[in-house]
Amino acid sequence: MQLPKELLHIILEYDGRIKYRNGKYIDIIHKNDTRYNIITPVVNKKIVIMQNIHIHGYNFYFDFGFDMCNSTGLCYDYNFSYNRLEICYFDFRTGIKQIRTYL
Repeated sequence: MQLPKELLHIILEYDGRIKYRNGKYIDIIHKNDTRYNIITPVVNKKIVIMQNIHIHGYNFYFDFGFDMCNSTGLCYDYNFSYNRLEICYFDFRTGIKQIRTYL
């Protein structure tokens, strides 16, 4: 209780496992931890999806290919083509195949 808060933050963040964020101390995965390699592809995929989203007012559209085969994937369309939410599975490996669901 007698240490300055800035010094306490530096001490706790020294090994990289604890960080002070938004008024709380939280545990984090250190960059050199092998578990970090497990979540990196998931985070990178989400970043790619978010960079390719098209938003206009309350309407949005985005699509993405699956990792194993980029010719297959999903697209989400809300009020761009129709006045409802469309989720479409696409497969372009052997022609054009689309399975659509409307909500």
